Amino acid sequence: MKALMQISQLSLQRGSKQILNDVSFAITPGEITVVLGTNGAGKSSLLLALAGLIPAHGTLLLHDTPVKSFSRVELASQIAWQGELPPTEFGLTVHQRLNLADQHGDIDSAAKHMDVAPLLNRALGELSSGERQRVELAALILRDTPIWLLDEPTAHLDLKHQTRCLNMMKEQAINGRAIVTVLHDLQQAAAIAGQVALLDGRGGAEIGATDEMLDIEKLSRLFDTPLIKQGKVLAPDYGEER
Repeated sequence: MKALMQISQLSLQRGSKQILNDVSFAITPGEITVVLGTNGAGKSSLLLALAGLIPAHGTLLLHDTPVKSFSRVELASQIAWQGELPPTEFGLTVHQRLNLADQHGDIDSAAKHMDVAPLLNRALGELSSGERQRVELAALILRDTPIWLLDEPTAHLDLKHQTRCLNMMKEQAINGRAIVTVLHDLQQAAAIAGQVALLDGRGGAEIGATDEMLDIEKLSRLFDTPLIKQGKVLAPDYGEER
């Protein structure tokens, strides 16, 4: 299938630190790419660069056209980026927040999908972090863009809503959405990823099929901590220290 976005030799520097160096991969309709790495490895910066929100060197093509050729409005129609929770001091209710994101008039369905229908008349500032995260995921569903870039979408969520979030992402991919998401949980990555990008924290990245990337030795080196495998479950060996 033809890629929506082609990334070739992408390099990124923040201050004096080289965050990424010569990173290349493709974003394809219907595929979920999970980005893994240690704190400060450049995961969030990679998403910001893909969204055109920070400058980067290399070739970044959207529909075979350089991303820098698109206006902000044009990019917003193609790419939805979700990062940290937005501020609440504007006094918006949940319904008003979803109405701002709505591009196809189905707020009730999106709210039900992420279990925020009972919250529609509540002010955002009254919600817990987990509830606000679910609101932002519902807002994302209302964005009719072919590419989603998600920075830790399961953050703040309890187990029930983590599961609902992951299932929602899989459904969106089945329907043709291309998703690039940062995660920290290896089991979540294994559950949804079509390909995995491992950022080593020194500017390098290794990208490939999920089974190849979620290798116990590879991940132990990446995170500099011993891992154990129990059946299909990868987990830190909490009995060991480095």
